[in-house]
Parts: sequence; structure tokens; C-alpha cells
Amino acid sequence: MVDNKNLGEVGPSYPITDEDRGDLIALLKMRFGAVPSELMTALSAINDFSQIDHLILVAANASGWSEFISEVCQPGFRIVGQGFDPLRKTLSEKLARKEENDGQ
Repeated sequence: MVDNKNLGEVGPSYPITDEDRGDLIALLKMRFGAVPSELMTALSAINDFSQIDHLILVAANASGWSEFISEVCQPGFRIVGQGFDPLRKTLSEKLARKEENDGQ
């Protein structure tokens, strides 16, 4: 028989280290450039390791700042759709350049 009493629990919450936040910030800088000070403040207020872990996944997959910031403001586990295609912007730019070159 399955014990159902703990099925709704997510699990233990682990303390966040400066290294955890540093990993997220480094990834954001590599993907999108300088991290806005308001976002740094919001990230420093997060005390749940699972949320930081989730934001690292979001940062790796979001196509831009707006998708990432939306996830910080309204955390969830909905990393789906065009906004989380890390290649969308790159491919769109290449396609636009190709069309410009073909039209000349």
C-alpha cells in the first residue's frame, strides 16, 4: 500500500549559498548581459534553493529578459512556448539577414 500523507510535499528546502546565486547571475550575464539592479535585489531575496535551481533552468532556456523576469515575478514551472526557445531570437535574426541578402 502507498503512503499518501506526504505526496503533496515538495521536499526539504535547502539553504542557498552565495555560490548558488553566483551561478545564476553568471548564467544571466553570459546569456543577456548586465543584470539590472532591481533584478539583483529580487534574486537576493529568494531563500528557497528549489526556486534558484528552477531559475537557473529558466535562465538557460528563456529567449530574453522579459521571459526570465516574468518567471521571477510569478514563479511556476511553465517553461513552455516560444518565450523559452533559447534559439528563437538567434534564428529569427539569421532568417531576417538572409531575407535581406536574398532581396538585394
